[in-house]
Amino acid sequence: YIDLILYSREQINKENAAMEKNKSYTEEQEAAPWGIVSIKAQDVDYEIPMTPITAMRNALGKEEGGSGVKLEREKYMEAFRYWNDHATVS
Repeated sequence: YIDLILYSREQINKENAAMEKNKSYTEEQEAAPWGIVSIKAQDVDYEIPMTPITAMRNALGKEEGGSGVKLEREKYMEAFRYWNDHATVS
């Protein structure tokens, strides 16, 4: 199975602006409503928790490269428990 992580064009632009990245996109890229930010292979047909470090990084403000989404303790602990017994292979 493959889990695709998508960000809206609006979110990508907000994060780039906050990090003062002056990226130039092709007309085709600018027209795309979504951007792929991660492709995760997995062996189950349901969404697994994101890694704890990803949850922490996302909780950082956009200026630090995060998405600005507040860290939810219960979801973080669920991720910790899951990844305590699993490994990422790349």
